[in-house]
Amino acid sequence: MFKPKIQELGLYFMKNFVVGPNYMKLKYTRHKLKLAFTHKTIVEEANDHLFGMSIFDLKPYEYLINKIDVEESELFDVIGEVVSYGEVESHNQGDKKSAYMNVELEDHERNNILATFWGEFVDQILPHLEGSLYQPVIVVMQLIKAHKFQGKYSVRNTWHVSKLWINPDLPQAVDFKSRLASVNEANSARISQIPSQRSYSVSDKLATGTVEVKTIRELVNCMEEGHIWIVATVVNLLLEKEWSYLGCKKCSKKVDKIGNKFHCKKCDRLDSSATHRYKLRVQVMDHTGFISLLLWDREATR
Repeated sequence: MFKPKIQELGLYFMKNFVVGPNYMKLKYTRHKLKLAFTHKTIVEEANDHLFGMSIFDLKPYEYLINKIDVEESELFDVIGEVVSYGEVESHNQGDKKSAYMNVELEDHERNNILATFWGEFVDQILPHLEGSLYQPVIVVMQLIKAHKFQGKYSVRNTWHVSKLWINPDLPQAVDFKSRLASVNEANSARISQIPSQRSYSVSDKLATGTVEVKTIRELVNCMEEGHIWIVATVVNLLLEKEWSYLGCKKCSKKVDKIGNKFHCKKCDRLDSSATHRYKLRVQVMDHTGFISLLLWDREATR
């Protein structure tokens, strides 16, 4: 009813609305109250050229870096210059496939934070990253949330709510750009791409928030299938049972050696060679419990 009447950056008179407590899970504002429209609400467009256009609730980087009053259920805004970016990657959750990329933002005081761009943010930023080596790419991430991992905060957009402003011609962005000009050298390289051959560590992966992490207690009580990560300490290797075997090069099942050949019952084939496979049993624990795991090949060799 009211959506077609209200445009972003518009100015309006509103009356006959209801005021109530702000109990929303993700809070778009820090205000304790919120407005709710009813069929009696009246919305009329207004014109006032003197009305302030400082529309962003910008959070200084130091609040995130120093973990000052960071509320993870609160949505806020940040402004920064893109100084580096990673490859576009994909994340599968069920039948849904989403694109994301990591971007490093810098403020006018040379403080840096990591931002993860999801979905439409990726599509919007990519054209601006090409050919912008010596020109600053200023972005405002509006209505985003903080994500904490290993004591450090990064930021990321939320679905359907967050908005990305790129080189906006708004007072707060113009002021930020002028501050940058006073600290950066002219004609210096402004942006770089993280090499594609960079090997991302487990910490990098967890920091993006693209994986579901549970405690051992939560894992034991979980009744749903899915890809789940745990952070735990290995306390015992169970080596009394067979922990390696010769496997079929096609299906990885265990093979029987017949003379100088190797026979796979599943594939019903003889081969002149086989591959070493691993199935290592380990016991791990965290602050919530203790569990036994079976590690195959790649995980076992690590």
